[in-house]
Amino acid sequence: MMKYKVLLLVLLGYGPILFAQKPAVSKVDTAMIKVLFFAGLRDKLNEDYSKANESFNKILSLDPNNAAVHYEVAVVNYRQNNLYEAEVAIKKATAIEANNTWYWMLMAELYKRKGDMLAMTGVLNQLIRLSPEKPEYYFDRSNAYLLAGKTAEAMKSYDEVEKKFGSSDELTRLRRRVTLGGREALSSEGIGDAKQVKEPTAEEQKILLAESLYKKGDLNGALTQFKAVLESNEQSYRAWEQALNIQLLLKQYKDAIKMADAALSIYPNQAILYYFMALALQQDHQNDLALTNAKSALELDAENGVYLELYGDILFLKGDRELALVQWKKAKAAGNGSEKLNKKINERKYLE
Repeated sequence: MMKYKVLLLVLLGYGPILFAQKPAVSKVDTAMIKVLFFAGLRDKLNEDYSKANESFNKILSLDPNNAAVHYEVAVVNYRQNNLYEAEVAIKKATAIEANNTWYWMLMAELYKRKGDMLAMTGVLNQLIRLSPEKPEYYFDRSNAYLLAGKTAEAMKSYDEVEKKFGSSDELTRLRRRVTLGGREALSSEGIGDAKQVKEPTAEEQKILLAESLYKKGDLNGALTQFKAVLESNEQSYRAWEQALNIQLLLKQYKDAIKMADAALSIYPNQAILYYFMALALQQDHQNDLALTNAKSALELDAENGVYLELYGDILFLKGDRELALVQWKKAKAAGNGSEKLNKKINERKYLE
């Protein structure tokens, strides 16, 4: 369900929600620039990206070194999947203002979507430069190296994490994943003895048991095990996601809302957590809040057909049937070909 789950375990997992920034207007503080800037922000919020881009480009004709506007141009293009244009714009923003974390975060998300992990490592080096005490950026860089096939660099980066922040069960698990997933590569690069695989930690054993119970259909037993993991380690993203999934299957919607809220306080940039929250709220008849969370999921994964379908469902339940149909059609175009979705489109109505 989560397209980028395999991408990075903690990719951008602790940062603020992408694209929510309200950058300051340039020092060229003319009335025209202010009017155009806030008109562009308004049009962006209303998803009228063509008009937003027009306003932002007018500003750049007056003030070509306005980093905040280059950032907004990048956001608008990113949301339309114009990745080349978005990359050009965000590079201009970082060239003008190299110490703005928001700009580097957007560039990281851009390379995530493109799958350019080597470029991602460069961006994460910048984020580490700006926030050297945040361990998540070091983990992300390590995992980006790993996904780029650079296992030697990944292991060296994990060593840096341990040297700076100390050892942890999570670090041991990640190193073990490298060992298990790429023994030949690790041997050829001279990284230790690939046969030396550490025994699973107590947390890993609980997760393995939970997943085994889940496969056997014992949802309550699996949920108990995942909760036990979270009691001892609230940083276990895997446990949060699986526990939420099970609560929704068991129709424990109020509990799922509480759990999603707790998970999002730790991982505020994981689209699927917003999706789970939106689904639980919708089932609990809190459609206004559900709509907000569905939008947040789409902010982070705009082409996800499952999220688009839920967004359409909530709009329909709130009485906006025409816009709901638009979202359902977008969901189908994004690759969501479920029979229920097709029926919604054909019958122009929401179905349980």
